Amino acid sequence: MSPRRMQVTEVWREAWRDIASGASWAAVTAVVLAVLLSGVVGMRAAAVAGDVRAAAVFVASGAATTVQRAEGRIDGRVCDALADAEGVIASGAFRRLDAGVVPAALPGSAIPSYGVTAGVRGLLGGSAADGAAGVIISPTVHETLGLAAGDRLVRVGGAGTGVAGVYDHPDDGRDPDLEYAVLAPTVDDGSPFDACWATVWPQRDDTVSMLRRTVLPASGAEGEDRPTAGQLNPTLGAVFTPAARQPVLVPFGAAALVGLTIGAAAVARRRLALASDRHVGVPRCAQVLGIVLQHLVWGSVGALVATSVAVVSVRGLDVDDALPIVREAIAIASLGLVGALLGGALAAAAIRERALHRYFRSR
Repeated sequence: MSPRRMQVTEVWREAWRDIASGASWAAVTAVVLAVLLSGVVGMRAAAVAGDVRAAAVFVASGAATTVQRAEGRIDGRVCDALADAEGVIASGAFRRLDAGVVPAALPGSAIPSYGVTAGVRGLLGGSAADGAAGVIISPTVHETLGLAAGDRLVRVGGAGTGVAGVYDHPDDGRDPDLEYAVLAPTVDDGSPFDACWATVWPQRDDTVSMLRRTVLPASGAEGEDRPTAGQLNPTLGAVFTPAARQPVLVPFGAAALVGLTIGAAAVARRRLALASDRHVGVPRCAQVLGIVLQHLVWGSVGALVATSVAVVSVRGLDVDDALPIVREAIAIASLGLVGALLGGALAAAAIRERALHRYFRSR
């Protein structure tokens, strides 16, 4: 074993003895670092995770869905093709059918019926599986007629059609037109539709102008309505505002400051002992290395505890949403650890043997 390697081994042994004996106050500093770093990491992770959950509610409520209405003037193919644009989760076109569905179970009333393009299933969600044949019914129709996916909707006269599923449409302030309705997937033969829906996330400033491209030229007929666009559900506001608006540099800076402060303070409270070691011949570089090794042990424990707080904060989120938050938490906690090492090294390097008597008097 080379002399240099022997020296490093001895430094490590001495550092470990300081930790085991309690001379380095490793347990106390680990707890202090864990508490403060957990506060920094936990607040950031909880804020971002809260925004992810709030964003999911915003999208699910229909607030991120914009409806372009132009009766008899929507190009269904262009509307469905919007789903290929950046940020568009789903898009689809609707047109009201003149003849509603009159079920045999309720011969005195007709259920409003809509012809829809293939993209509508992705817009509404629910139990309808892609590729399943048949109509899609609203929750109210499902409750009224007792129908579910796989059943047959029997009409007056004996004709019937399969039920592919039930779409989601809660009573939460969204457009009530589809609250009681039957949607019939339609082969796009070029006939115009009445409305184009598009769910866009993250939100884009050009969503309305993008939807305008689905509107066919006006026929010039007298009384023709002008195209309009608006949110499917405006109750949560037009724009999603995240709560975690704090710049990401703030938690990183706070973690670094916490680490530097605790690392330096852990050395400052031992400066008399360290100056005494220097007086009896311990080299400065060996002493600084020993301090760094000690801080690495208790600092790693503190950073690990802080990271675990972030893991708890993201419980219930999808993996794709949770991983970036945890990765950011690891980066913040790691910066706190680096700060503790740097603070300890700088403070140890600043200790002077000639100040031993001053340290003794001020202890």
